[in-house]
Amino acid sequence: MTTTLEPAPPEAPGWEPRRRRVPEIGPAWRAARGRFAGEGLAAQAGRYVALFLVFTVFIEVLFHSVLSVAYLVDGIALGSLYGIVGVALILIYRTNRIINFAAAAVGAVPAIAALLLDVAHGVSFLAVMPIALFGGALFGAITDLLVIRRFSKSPRLILSVVTVGVAQGFGALGFFIPVWMGVRAGEIPTVPTPWEHWKILNGRGQPLLTGNQVAALVVVVVMAVLLALFLRYTRIGIALRASAENADRASLLGIPVKRVQTVAWILAGALAAMAILVQAPLIGVPQDASLGFKTLLYGLTAAVVARMERIGLALAAGLGIGVIIFGAVAKYGSDDYASALMLIVILVSLLVQRGALSRAYDAGTSTWESVKMFRPIPVELRAQREVVVARIALFAASVAVVVIVPFVIGKPNIPDLIVLPIFGIVAVSLVILTGWAGQISLGQFGIVAAGALVAGGLAANHNIEFFEAVAIGVAAGVVVSVIIGLPAVRIQGLYLAVTTLAFAYAMVSYVLNTHYPIGRHLMPSGFTAHLDRPVLYGRIDLENDRTFYFTCVAFLVVAMLVALSFRKNRSGRVLIAARDNQRAAPSYAINLVRARLAAFAVSGGIAGMAGVLFAYAQHNVIPGSYRVENSIAIFLATVIGGLTSVPWAVVGAVSVEALTLFGPRLQHVLGETLTSVLPLLALGPLLILNLYFYPGGTAEANFKLRDKFLRWVAKRHDILVPSLVADRRVETGEADTELIEGAEHSVVEAEGFDVLSEPAVTCPVCGQTLSLEEAPEHEHLRVDAGSV
Repeated sequence: MTTTLEPAPPEAPGWEPRRRRVPEIGPAWRAARGRFAGEGLAAQAGRYVALFLVFTVFIEVLFHSVLSVAYLVDGIALGSLYGIVGVALILIYRTNRIINFAAAAVGAVPAIAALLLDVAHGVSFLAVMPIALFGGALFGAITDLLVIRRFSKSPRLILSVVTVGVAQGFGALGFFIPVWMGVRAGEIPTVPTPWEHWKILNGRGQPLLTGNQVAALVVVVVMAVLLALFLRYTRIGIALRASAENADRASLLGIPVKRVQTVAWILAGALAAMAILVQAPLIGVPQDASLGFKTLLYGLTAAVVARMERIGLALAAGLGIGVIIFGAVAKYGSDDYASALMLIVILVSLLVQRGALSRAYDAGTSTWESVKMFRPIPVELRAQREVVVARIALFAASVAVVVIVPFVIGKPNIPDLIVLPIFGIVAVSLVILTGWAGQISLGQFGIVAAGALVAGGLAANHNIEFFEAVAIGVAAGVVVSVIIGLPAVRIQGLYLAVTTLAFAYAMVSYVLNTHYPIGRHLMPSGFTAHLDRPVLYGRIDLENDRTFYFTCVAFLVVAMLVALSFRKNRSGRVLIAARDNQRAAPSYAINLVRARLAAFAVSGGIAGMAGVLFAYAQHNVIPGSYRVENSIAIFLATVIGGLTSVPWAVVGAVSVEALTLFGPRLQHVLGETLTSVLPLLALGPLLILNLYFYPGGTAEANFKLRDKFLRWVAKRHDILVPSLVADRRVETGEADTELIEGAEHSVVEAEGFDVLSEPAVTCPVCGQTLSLEEAPEHEHLRVDAGSV
């Protein structure tokens, strides 16, 4: 009996005709609607009013009788830029589940080109608006199609790093735009607009509201309203909201998730470009297409306050941040105080949202895969003569380079050479914290600054011993890192990156700034006293730059040995287990909190040691040496080298810093323009290419060469190494080849008989190959053959 399934008739219950090309979004749409629409306009309005009242009290306490109406209006106008950057961050986070560090840079290049057409070539401001709008959308689409999609299956860590590389690449492109358009950097005039002469004056004849301010606010409000309508009433907008809620479920329901993600990048690029365009008449034409990491910090703060999902709240938070910035400028003369306050705002916001963030993390919406790990040389091959000779040769070559370089480059260049091993020590600390523990730190130089400040201050003012200063610096780094790591117990991965970025700005802008009480207390007289290097054991004079260079190299070796020892012991194995599977690890009696805090402590201690050496190297604690840009650069350099390999991470950090320090000396060869942009190229396009082919960094490429050499050694000595064979089969598809060859050898071929065309048997007596028809008649296989 055969059963045939036929569609139910139209009147049958549950039958529904297929009238739509795209399936109904259903549960994903309803979940997105509940998430975005909230519990009603009245409740949202009440919440915003309450937040406004709290913010008003906060501003009054911070800047009592300082903020004027003019500053308030300027702050709101400036804050609209940060609100839009926050919205762009939310769009990408909700679709790709990454923090887009290129949120502002994506729209900056077309916006700068449009503005230069206005100021340098006399094109009307209204005429260049479409260039910025459609150019930003185009750059957003190109970024997603050519870069982001290529890394769609990469770990979240790698994809987030790629966005930093995209920002650096756009920064390099933006550097050339004024050159191509015949405008000198630093000589760009103010941006003329059709409404620049419109003003509202107060009673004293001072401008209370200008046309440029009104235009900036109107454009931001219009863009926000259009975006809200797009997300609520268009099919692709509803699909974007649904895929943002759960991309896997949306994909199963027929939503083109990749296309939706491209739309999100298009919207982010267009929003950023328009925000930069309308802000330029107020703050000038940006000279850096990345807009600097401080702009990113303000935008990230607005997005974090909005829980990475509420567009209206992100805009409101951006306006509030603008007011805080102008309040800080009015009271202290700069926005350093405002940038330091962002750390408090971010921490409070994350702690208030801790429950929601933890649920999202548990659901897998903010998790990221571990980065590539590399195995040591197999035990079977370590004693082989070729392997021993190769290891000795590599070690000798490394030692020779380290020893010979300070005698070759000349005495005037040795102070710059001293910095290289110090950066290598910071790279080792990042391997422990990011590569092994999975905690992204974009503010590692803030911890370096803490070690330099505490130990350097004591050494300069109380003349403590050198090794005492190093021990105190290590302790300071441990304490500061553990304090930062405590929120990391709940705030992990990408959110921790935001927190560490804010911490780095707080250290540079406030703690190391003598304009504020903490800086004046910790840095008496601005460290005008000279920090002398001591003479160790009565014979090792550290004031000699070459001697101090070798001392820093010795500390680098110690840091590498400490890190490798930590990795080989149980603490390192527990750390890797907690990183790779935080749910299964507790079932093996692993304390996640203790493991992560241990990683922070070890990493912070190594970074603090680097800070002490940095202070002695410069004979001072110079705030500019601990800039956030150094933290970003060392992080990217470590990724280039290999986040999980201590030696290659050091090589990456040292190479990039050497390019930064000694690159300008190649100006007569490469030219002034190319020399100036070399670091951006190395940390931008070259970084993206390197990660595309080798997600594990340069270490992956070199470990593949090592394994190829080891296979040659194993084959030469006829040694079976299972791990190398398995790796080769996975990488080259050798498993399939061997399977086919084995099958071919197992086929029995007879002369004049094709065994592949029909089944066959072999006679066990005479060995003749027979078909199934011939077998019963064969003399040795007949039924009566046994009776003969």
